[in-house]
Amino acid sequence: MQKNVIIVCEDLFGLEVYSILNEINMYVARERLSDDTYDVKGFISNNPQPFGMVDNQSKPILGNIDSWQPIDDEQYVMGIKDPENKEYAAKVLKDKGAKFLTILTPWTLTPDRTCIGEGCVISNYSFKDGAVFDEFVTMINVMAGAAHVGAYTTIQAFANITNADIGKKVRIGSHAFIMEHIKIGDNSRIYPGSMVYANVKPNQKMAGIPANRMKYRKLVEEA
Repeated sequence: MQKNVIIVCEDLFGLEVYSILNEINMYVARERLSDDTYDVKGFISNNPQPFGMVDNQSKPILGNIDSWQPIDDEQYVMGIKDPENKEYAAKVLKDKGAKFLTILTPWTLTPDRTCIGEGCVISNYSFKDGAVFDEFVTMINVMAGAAHVGAYTTIQAFANITNADIGKKVRIGSHAFIMEHIKIGDNSRIYPGSMVYANVKPNQKMAGIPANRMKYRKLVEEA
């Protein structure tokens, strides 16, 4: 069954999510797994400016998040990586009746006792029994093990969070490493390439090897 979807985004990360949906379509067709495919109608964004830098973009910007009115035959995919903006967009659209899909790539190994919430976008290596991902978690190529990941958290490529307890609205950069059974507090930020060996309190920004609390904001925000 073909699903009509619109990607909710704020920057070029929305195009990465678009690519994931296209990869799923090709994989399903090649392996003859099912007839389920995604037909992306376009994007909605409160910040469409970055899309002007993309050549040959085949899908249009349909409108902005604040004024968009969902209709019955459309479903939505979350393409925002900033946790605060992700939460805002999800609540605005859900209050108007939008229905968000959970996207899980078919090449991901998922045990029966894995719990995945609404609106997640997960392209991953593998999970273990007991993994829990709350609503609107975004993870791209992440080693997760039996981790628990709180709502609206984003974990970027090649991070390792095996068996950790990650709070709500956390952002973990690419190639970061979280030791097993470590707790990361809500609203925290772990910068790319950092190694976290101890629990992190809420609202902390951590960077380095080993990761320490940032005293001066000199690091460039990741794209």
